[in-house]
Amino acid sequence: MTIQLVIYNVICVSFFLLALVSFFNPTKLNITANRWFGLFMFSAGCMVLNAIIYKAGAEAQYTHLIIFNELSRFIIAPALYLSILHFTSPDKVLKRREYLHFIPFGLFAGYITALNTGHQFFHLPAMVERVLALLMAVAVQAQLLIYWVLAWAKLNRHQKNIRLINSNTEAVDLNWLRYLLIGIAVIIVTWFAAQMLQMHWVTAVTAGLYLAGTLFMGYFLLAQKEVYPFDEPELEEIAEVIKPESKPLKKRLTPEQSAQLKTQLEHLMQTEKVYLDNELSLPQLAKEMGISTHDLSYLLNDVIGISFFQFVNTYRVEEAKQLMLSEKHRHLNLLGIAFSAGFNSKTTFNTAFKKETGLSPSEFMRGKGSLSIDVSVQA
Repeated sequence: MTIQLVIYNVICVSFFLLALVSFFNPTKLNITANRWFGLFMFSAGCMVLNAIIYKAGAEAQYTHLIIFNELSRFIIAPALYLSILHFTSPDKVLKRREYLHFIPFGLFAGYITALNTGHQFFHLPAMVERVLALLMAVAVQAQLLIYWVLAWAKLNRHQKNIRLINSNTEAVDLNWLRYLLIGIAVIIVTWFAAQMLQMHWVTAVTAGLYLAGTLFMGYFLLAQKEVYPFDEPELEEIAEVIKPESKPLKKRLTPEQSAQLKTQLEHLMQTEKVYLDNELSLPQLAKEMGISTHDLSYLLNDVIGISFFQFVNTYRVEEAKQLMLSEKHRHLNLLGIAFSAGFNSKTTFNTAFKKETGLSPSEFMRGKGSLSIDVSVQA
């Protein structure tokens, strides 16, 4: 057995094991999303299993298994898309219409089953069978392209939406799924290039890439936190807050209510410093103010004109500046200052600080601490 075949066997087993972990989901987080992701990994495992069968020269012994595995190609793209759909949506309910995504799988599965059971109706001319085989191949590629684009757009929208809800986004931004999509695109392009240019060495390299990708997915899948860890009433309000921009929020507050709430919000931020809680979220701040999540979102985005993420992190940047200039906190390094100011990662801290001040935290520490920013809520 060659090293390449050993790697493919490890990849195949890993895919199936991760599929089981996703289906049974010991963490009980993102349940529906994980189940769809488990189906995606099971289908990917079936595709790798076919590669193993062909490389072992065992096609004759496993004809029916090969056919089943080939049909799994119609499952892999919609399963990944539906997983991303549920990761990025506060609505955690599985809807029956989601199964419509598997109509192509059902059609081709029915045809292949009838063809292999010897049904007289399906004894088609050789030319027709070749056309159908070509149609299946084209349908798989077209399906993969369409769902890849839909998944990419869904993740882009999600990364904008969570800034309306969360003050720290790294744990829920699902960047690992973006990297997964990029990896899939690279593998597809590399495979086509290898076929066209007869670069057979690429096949050996991709085996290692598949293994690395499998380990990557397994780690981030198990490490992924609940994306929307809120109660049902809050989830319903969040779903309204993150609805598409083509459906703008109706005017919810009078000018008098807006002025009163801005004063209350400024008191919470400047006096009680609620932004120091690095898990602060829009629903949590709304509870502190005694208003609905929807009303607070309207106050921030439509009245003040700033996202929740930017609003909270502006205060955190000002807090970090004060800590940097304080003799009492000279013992803190930049990471300690970031945590003390309410950030939960150095990356978010650096990005927010640079955006607000035009300087990196280290540049600010090197003697440019005279700059300040006004973080008070403007009337």
